[in-house]
Amino acid sequence: MVTIANAIYDSVFKYLMQDTKAASVLLGALLGTKVVDLKMKNNEYAVKAKNRLDVLRIDFSATILDKNSNKKLITIELQNAYLKSEVMRFRKYLAEQYKDKNNFLEKDGRKVPVPIVTIYILGHPCCDKQEPVIYGNPEFYNAEHQKLEDLFDSDFINGLIHHLIIVQVPFLKLNAKTKVEKYLDFLNQLHKIDKTKKTSHLLRVDDENIDEDYHLIVRRLEQACADEEVRKTMEVEDELNEDIESWNATEMKLREQLQEKDSQLQEKDSQLNAVLSASVKAFASQGMSLEDISKILKISVDEIEKLK
Repeated sequence: MVTIANAIYDSVFKYLMQDTKAASVLLGALLGTKVVDLKMKNNEYAVKAKNRLDVLRIDFSATILDKNSNKKLITIELQNAYLKSEVMRFRKYLAEQYKDKNNFLEKDGRKVPVPIVTIYILGHPCCDKQEPVIYGNPEFYNAEHQKLEDLFDSDFINGLIHHLIIVQVPFLKLNAKTKVEKYLDFLNQLHKIDKTKKTSHLLRVDDENIDEDYHLIVRRLEQACADEEVRKTMEVEDELNEDIESWNATEMKLREQLQEKDSQLQEKDSQLNAVLSASVKAFASQGMSLEDISKILKISVDEIEKLK
């Protein structure tokens, strides 16, 4: 067993992905292919504020091997989010990828879009399916609903779609069987050293029954434990996450109080309308005109019509 830094923290995950070899191993496992070349782009950032959380976002330009072992260039949009984040934020980042002029390459004297793969590593469930890893790949059909193959070779189609990979960290299991889940074991929060806390800076993982490629990830996270800047940033993240969760709890309490007040006001309105309706009927039974009733009750004739 070995102690590693917890990559659920943005600072640790960023430290891991800055190592090209370790990042290539992880992305290759998620993509199910070999990453031949990997370059991190310069539009990586993490932003936290008191009442909201922007996810850690890292973009890569990657050369992978396709199913025919041919080299293929893709853009990888990788986002790591521990707390729940609005889906609109993810859509905004994805839209930026589609608009980015750098995500095109020259082919036969014209510009063609580079295929996009989005990877979301979430510290929370995103749906009711308790699957550690979810893949979303577009499928194509003709008018008779027969599946069409090999349309990913079309530059036009590739420019209008993207592939989706979601990792739901809470559903990672011990003793994983698939390669991709084994390579994600460093994110499994069941390995926390301090199980009394919601999050722990350190994990204890098996470093013996793993292959050499996965060792690259584990060794990099071992190094993160000794990095003073990473340790300090984890402490800052703890404080920020506590602030965000406190703010969210306060916001939820205020919403509940407003809903309760709204219910009380609706009930009072209902009671008032019942009293007014009974008064209108009583005055009308005495032969009073609507105009006279309006003057007595100080409400309009239209309102009296509705209460009759």
